Amino acid sequence: MFGLSRAGAATGLAGAALYVAGALLPGSAPKPDAATFQVIAFFADKRGALLAGFSLELLALGLLLCFLGYLRAVIADAHPSSTALATSMVAAWVATVAIVAAGTLPAIAIIWRGAPSTDPVLARFAYDIQTLATYAITSTAALVSIGAPSVVIWRTGVLPRWLSVLGAAEIAVNIAELFGLSSRHGAFAGGYAFGIGPLLWIAWFAAASACMTLKTQPQRGTQ
Repeated sequence: MFGLSRAGAATGLAGAALYVAGALLPGSAPKPDAATFQVIAFFADKRGALLAGFSLELLALGLLLCFLGYLRAVIADAHPSSTALATSMVAAWVATVAIVAAGTLPAIAIIWRGAPSTDPVLARFAYDIQTLATYAITSTAALVSIGAPSVVIWRTGVLPRWLSVLGAAEIAVNIAELFGLSSRHGAFAGGYAFGIGPLLWIAWFAAASACMTLKTQPQRGTQ
């Protein structure tokens, strides 16, 4: 039982590693305000890496879903009043991932079919949807998915409180992403905010996974 619990807690680290590997595999993507020809060239030149990276992210999703169940149990058990926040965390996490996935699929379809044969207007539209779904549109859901457990952790100390500080940094980025919704140019276009939001988001869950893995102790009578 102890080994199973520790392995379950560690799924977050494994999922985060796969997610980051998948995101970084194609290299630096065009900025949200990049010219359309740059977007099409990126889709075409990095087709194999983009599809492979997306596959790694799908594998990461399965592991992170497993970890989410363990994290919810930890947050819910921290205090009798924490159940609602634990449920809010799960709902916000699922909403965040669902929106990002839905926003990414049009671009993946274009990449899979072959970007050079796609209408440039359609390619631009798909890239804009992906940008907005990854940053501005998911900003509030991502905020709740980190903010809810961070409040419980700060109040109860069920996990190290520096996780709450890291969560506050992610919340600040999420707010910047939301305000970037009205911008079409610059570092905050479409909520881009220098692109640090998703990496900081996954870093929080990786850190929580590491803390849970190290904290897990064998119960008396188990091996």
